[in-house]
Formats: sequence, structure tokens, C-alpha cells
Amino acid sequence: MVRQRFFGAMILILLSISLSPLWSQPAQPLPDAPSPVTDLSMRPVHTSGADYYAPSKWYGVVDPGEKVPPLYARDKMMFWLHEETSPVGWFPVVASAGLEQLANEDPKYGSDSAAFGERVGAGTLRVSSYRFFSDSLLPTITHEDPRYFRKAFGSLTARSFFAVEQVFVGRRDNGSSGVNYSDIFGHLAGAALTTTYYPSPSVNGRVVMKSWGISLVGNAGGNLFLEFWPDVRDTVFHRRTRNPDQE
Repeated sequence: MVRQRFFGAMILILLSISLSPLWSQPAQPLPDAPSPVTDLSMRPVHTSGADYYAPSKWYGVVDPGEKVPPLYARDKMMFWLHEETSPVGWFPVVASAGLEQLANEDPKYGSDSAAFGERVGAGTLRVSSYRFFSDSLLPTITHEDPRYFRKAFGSLTARSFFAVEQVFVGRRDNGSSGVNYSDIFGHLAGAALTTTYYPSPSVNGRVVMKSWGISLVGNAGGNLFLEFWPDVRDTVFHRRTRNPDQE
């Protein structure tokens, strides 16, 4: 019960920080309410010969040549909430909790059914904090764009390398590229935060560094999914992604 209350309190703290820029500004239209808008199968057909626009700035993936609205500071502070409410936002939590349960890995809650529930709770807070730090708070400070900009064309090897590289090379608000401070240090901050709610056997520097490394590997896997899933979608729904370099 105490841990459940603590998990809830931590989520409320993250929510409060995210919404604080809205409270401190004069009354103005609020950002779109969080909604499950990351269903990539619902994106429009891309046709050649004309500019096309993303249907929402909240999409986490951008195709080459696609025009997307900029994310301002107040938008970035809400971005992690849109990820939390996406249709696949729960997957990393359940997957990590299941693997931890099978191997009885950190966090050391045990191996019974109650332990699995605690791992799901801890995983929810861990993943939420990764998203908050790397996709909202730090991008606001470093002027980075938390969305994934696909390569979309080229060899399988080149695209795979590009997707993994984006864990360490990020996109700035002005369109330039540089060190992806948000992802690197945002995941480190989320990993360090686990020392406040993990059980005592898992509260140490080794677990923090291990969580950090696993989170970066998971981020690379997520980028690979965002890079190649649209190809599967386009094949199934007979769509075609425009290559701006051939126009």
C-alpha cells in the first residue's frame, strides 16, 4: 500500500511539473488534450508533387519532407503525456516487468504474483520518468525536438544504423543535428530516480547504470520500430511514402 501511494505521488509530481508552464502563463488556448494519436496506420497517403503535412504535431515520428508544426516549450512539457496515452505506450512496461519476473531481476520484489504487480508499478513509474525527462523537460531546456525523424529510404543496414544512431544524435528545433543530450541524460535521470522507489536490495549504483544502459538499448529498439513499421503499414494498406530527394 505504501509503495502504491508513493508511485501515485511521483506521477502526480511529474504531472504538476508538466502543467506548471500552463499555470504561469496568461490565459490562452491550451495544447491539444492527450489522446492516442500515435496509431501510425491512420496517417494520410503521401503523394508526389506537393507538400504534405503531418495531421498532428503530437505524432512521435516524422517522414522525410513532411512538414510538422514546431513544438514550443509548453508543447514539449505536454509531449510525454501524449506518449503515455498512445496505444502502444504500455508495451515497454509490461514487457520489462515480464522479463524481470522470469529472471527474478532488479527490482528485487521476489517471484510471486504480487511481485509481478509491483514490477508493473515500478516499470510504469520508470518508463514515465524516462519519457518525462528525455521527451519533455530536457528538450525544453536544450532546444531539441523529441520526435523521431525517419530516414525512410536507403539500404536496410544504412537505415538500421541511422535509427540506432539517433539515440546519440538528436535534432534541434532549428533543424540542425547534434549530441542527443535529452535522450542520453534524460534516461540517466530516470534511472537515478529508481533509487527512490526500488526495494533496498536494488538501490545501488550498479542497478542505476544497468537501468540506464537497458533504457538506451530499448530506445534504439523503439527507433528501429519507428523506422521500419511504416514500411509494413504501407505494404498492408498499399500506401506510398514520398521520397523528396527524387523530386
